[in-house]
Amino acid sequence: MDRKERWELTWTVVSIILLVVAFVSTLPQAFTVGGDATVFSNIPSGATNVVQTTVDAVQYVFYVHEKGPVNSQLMLPNGTTLDYYYNLMVVPYDGWVNATMYAELGKTATENLFIPTYNAKYVVNTQIVPGLVQYAVWGAVNTNGNPLTPGVYAFLSGEYAGPWYSYYVGEIVVLPHSQYYSPSEIQAYEANMQQVESGLALHGDPYNPPVVDLTGTMSPHVYLVSDEYDTFNSSVPGPTVIVKAGSNVTVTMYIPTPNNDHNYLLNYTSTGTPYVVKNVYVGIYALYPNGTIVPVAYKQIQYDTPMTFTFQAKGAPVYFYGIIYPVFNVYNIDGMSGPLTGEDMGLLMSLWGAILVEG
Repeated sequence: MDRKERWELTWTVVSIILLVVAFVSTLPQAFTVGGDATVFSNIPSGATNVVQTTVDAVQYVFYVHEKGPVNSQLMLPNGTTLDYYYNLMVVPYDGWVNATMYAELGKTATENLFIPTYNAKYVVNTQIVPGLVQYAVWGAVNTNGNPLTPGVYAFLSGEYAGPWYSYYVGEIVVLPHSQYYSPSEIQAYEANMQQVESGLALHGDPYNPPVVDLTGTMSPHVYLVSDEYDTFNSSVPGPTVIVKAGSNVTVTMYIPTPNNDHNYLLNYTSTGTPYVVKNVYVGIYALYPNGTIVPVAYKQIQYDTPMTFTFQAKGAPVYFYGIIYPVFNVYNIDGMSGPLTGEDMGLLMSLWGAILVEG
């Protein structure tokens, strides 16, 4: 072997060794793409309001299971009680989300948990890859470590997962310090949202729904009209409404009959016949500080007719309106969808929103 061949062999061996070292040293990270368990150390050692959260991402919906100071429990109008929420997190005042996340193989593409609350201590932007485990931490604290203003903040999937991905938006409800949101908390929250709407960069949550303040009356009337894209007042989720504790609240919702394919309440049978979804409930739901959500008033969906609900904002700091669970949608026009031609299906929800109670 001459000198040139020895150098070639040496560099070949060195290259192989470097590749092996790189492979072995990065292999653990390959199974925690986007976030590993070390992020849990970002939670202060003395924190008591830590919500142990499991997030399961499926096509267009996050299933959120919470345990600790908040225990997720969702009671549906049909009598079913679930131990998880859809597209919702509930966090105590000055609390933390300690999240372990999964994307279900065969039920979704690669997803992403994006919590863009820029004045919070941490902005979460974590990939959720099918078959792997990811981790994330989010605190209801600001950049100085002080409690974040209680209110509603958006989170979403920041990864394109199909044509309905813009509906893949949820809400984090940060509960008030006391039974209801205080006037000062509401004032601070509205000022924060106003700064976002004014276009101030990196302040607040730019994906938050608009805020409607109806605290000037003890008989507020909320009007919500769905458009042809299944959004209330052109927002996903719908507007966040603020009312006075003890007020008699009337909510009127209007949903027109779906008549096009960009409305997920128009569905298709396995043979490709379109039909309008009718077996869903529209209603009002109360959220209690322990995490329990219960129906207050509800009815089966009625198209082209105003659906009106009345309740007293008393006992719960937050209420939800609309359809607070997802509808399964499959696009199968003329029966042409399939593995070879392409197919799209998933769980979708957009006709819902929050009502905060000021007391």
